[in-house]
Amino acid sequence: MTNKGAQVNMRPTPSHFPTPIALLILALTLRLGYLAVVWTGPLGNADSEAYKALAVSLSHGGPYQAQESAGPGGFPTDLQRPPGYPAFLALVNAPRVVSNRRTSIVQCVAGAVFVAFLAFMCKLIANPSLGLLAGLFYATDWVTIVHTPMVIAETIYCVTLGLAILIYALALEKPRVSLALLAGLFLGISALVKPAAQLVLLGFVIGWIFQRNRSWKSLLFVVAYLACVAPWITRNEVKYGVPTLSEIGTADLYFYTAEGSLHDYPISDVAGNYITNDVKRLDKEWRARALTVRQRSAEMRHDALRLIANHWPTVLQQATIGFIRTCVGTGFVTVSDSMGRPPGRIARICLGALPMLQLIFLWAMAICGSLSAAILSRGVRILLVTSALCVLLPAASPLAQSRFRAPAVPALSVLAATGIASLRARFGRRQTYPGNVNGALTGRVENQAESSLSDTFLRDCTM
Repeated sequence: MTNKGAQVNMRPTPSHFPTPIALLILALTLRLGYLAVVWTGPLGNADSEAYKALAVSLSHGGPYQAQESAGPGGFPTDLQRPPGYPAFLALVNAPRVVSNRRTSIVQCVAGAVFVAFLAFMCKLIANPSLGLLAGLFYATDWVTIVHTPMVIAETIYCVTLGLAILIYALALEKPRVSLALLAGLFLGISALVKPAAQLVLLGFVIGWIFQRNRSWKSLLFVVAYLACVAPWITRNEVKYGVPTLSEIGTADLYFYTAEGSLHDYPISDVAGNYITNDVKRLDKEWRARALTVRQRSAEMRHDALRLIANHWPTVLQQATIGFIRTCVGTGFVTVSDSMGRPPGRIARICLGALPMLQLIFLWAMAICGSLSAAILSRGVRILLVTSALCVLLPAASPLAQSRFRAPAVPALSVLAATGIASLRARFGRRQTYPGNVNGALTGRVENQAESSLSDTFLRDCTM
């Protein structure tokens, strides 16, 4: 009889349902479903051709270079686009050609797998409930979904940067050399995908400073990060005389922030057509100048700083508008351009209203979670907040796009899940009566068991 009872107790229960697998299926269904809708569309934008050309050069084993322009300013394509995303394209495609559709499918799978990893990491950092909620937020985030099929770096950047942030959050909670080094490695990879990730380095340091039980082991992420990015910086110094990962930041600062301050762009120009036309005109002038890469970089940076200093009120105003657009953009223009046919009137209303409701809820819960000390430690919360800001602030310019928010969504999802969990816990405490002591005690025992289980998983992973 005892053996039979033991067998009955070993049967799966709803509480043991594999949450990461369920979230993976949900995320993959949503992403592949949207891909089916835009299957006949371009599945890319103006940046795609440069990425594809660089990927072909890598797959052929030749020099990393391309004739396609990767941005304004006249810089070489390989100096504006580091090899992270082109290497991914070369890996998942045939040697001689990059297929947009094959890349889209692979990116949908990668994004869905990341949802499962997000839930698992949140389980190790806090508890399974937080992992479920964070996974749901990320799996259903509209802007993330609509940019996943596009042959641009956003999806891979989001995955690699999200891995770095989540692993480092765990390293702050449970200091281990392996976790810190792994976080630094993924941060370096994400910087090679999109150089904007360099600013997140600051978020890591700030998170470590505010962690109560700081350990010097957690700072070893810097070693792995430098080991990842230093070779490319050295390569650019030797080849072009500029010690940088990319000159895309210099070009964006000059063309969009500095030169943009000389014009008054209408807020209604969501697609950015006016500033794009001005940038094209200036780009022709700069390409006509016979300058070395080093001279071009120095002059452009000097002119940018001069214009910003002379027109800083306008720069601040445009940056504020751009920041707000990035934070609350619904991706309507991207969806319309991705479809084979323009959406109808009802579809346009839904594409604008429903994502906005989702965004309001996400931001409200994320702000609540960032202020709640009930679940996540102070260092982890500050890491998530500063990392999200470091992702969003470089996009604060007149040309603001919702896709620049996508890499911040993993951190925002964890914060939003924390907000819901903290509100639920607060509501639960209000509903607890003196006669319900057993229920409260049971909850504490379950939380302790979940924490012990997370420690066991972590110990098995790092042994």
